[in-house]
Amino acid sequence: MGILFILLLTLMESTLLYLSLHGKRNFEEERGILNFSILLLLVLFFLTGVFTWSFRFMPITLLVALKSLVSLVGLLRRREKSFRKGKTILKAAVSLLLYITAASVLILFPPYLQPEVTGTFEVKTEKYTWIDEDRKDAFSTEDSRRLTVELYYPETSEGNYPLVVFSHGAFGFSGSNYSTFAELASHGYVVASIGHTGHAFYTLDTSGTLTTVDPDFISKAAEINGITDTQHEAEIFETTQSWLKLRVEDEHFVLERILEEASSAEKGTVFSLIDCENIGLMGHSLGGATSAEIGRLRPDIDAVIVLDGTMLGEEERFENGSVVLDSTPYPVPLLNIYAEDHYRNALTLEENTYSNFYASARALDAYETVFEDTGHLNFTDLPLFSPILAKALGVGDADSRECINTMNQVVLDFFDSCLKGEGRPIIKKEY
Repeated sequence: MGILFILLLTLMESTLLYLSLHGKRNFEEERGILNFSILLLLVLFFLTGVFTWSFRFMPITLLVALKSLVSLVGLLRRREKSFRKGKTILKAAVSLLLYITAASVLILFPPYLQPEVTGTFEVKTEKYTWIDEDRKDAFSTEDSRRLTVELYYPETSEGNYPLVVFSHGAFGFSGSNYSTFAELASHGYVVASIGHTGHAFYTLDTSGTLTTVDPDFISKAAEINGITDTQHEAEIFETTQSWLKLRVEDEHFVLERILEEASSAEKGTVFSLIDCENIGLMGHSLGGATSAEIGRLRPDIDAVIVLDGTMLGEEERFENGSVVLDSTPYPVPLLNIYAEDHYRNALTLEENTYSNFYASARALDAYETVFEDTGHLNFTDLPLFSPILAKALGVGDADSRECINTMNQVVLDFFDSCLKGEGRPIIKKEY
């Protein structure tokens, strides 16, 4: 779509430039008519449903509207400007650059169809921003930590439905797995997705305040990911444990707040739908590590899913040059879903040194599955939302839509088993 716009606008500007240079006139009236035509065409496409309005179309629409307005003002003044070759070329180059910049948003974030939910419930959403008065926020000058939580739930006023709490990965955001949240909600779950302020690419709270990812967190994560030797293992342990501590405190706070709201909720509200006796956790990457650790710490958790994350909470301490892992059995049903590259790399490590394998081997009930030809970000919606960005950050050759649909089905089957008592889940070793 973006490439089509760029080709169309490049053709228009090139044609007008050619005519201007050979005819030695500005063709301002013709330019204005073309700008109006493109604007009307965009509006027609939005009104007829050919295009669905979103942030993707905002830059190109605003640019065309602005150029149309400028053309209209020029036509109303009816002041013919003298032709100047250099100025004409410069104006065409600037216009083309602006068009390419605006249309590039469509290239980076092309329109796409959301995976269809398979459940019978319509899905509703709500957003809440809560303040943890007991904690200072290390990422801001505010006294207390603010967390924004998005809730996805079935559109009904009756029944009680299991609660699933989601934690995104480093530089992710609360909507990173929208298709998963919607699929669960359509089958009768209330899903709460946490935006970990400072760790998230961005959070937008209910007051409209936008907070972007902390630069120091980005640089430290990049530094750690670039370390290939074993001399810095103690430093890596200390840093990742500090990240995990922040995330765990976030998720504890959100869980307690949700349960508090549910205990006194009025009928018809989202909190009145929550079955507080059946709670599942899941997360991607660092969020998976967070959920796994909460599953150890809280007796009210009934199941945990880790989406291609390393279970950092299993690392009890750093001693004698290596990490000591928790040998006590993991207490609740655990599902690890791996990208193929992650899983193959983990297999190369020494026996009993990788936390996920170690925990699964000693868990009371554990499952593992590997998605072939996948990378880390195949377990989010990013490959659908921005294929170019996802490719740059890490996906495999597997079909992105098929992968996310399969993953969502595995997630649903696991939670149906653990939180709704619908038999033992059938999870293949590889997909």
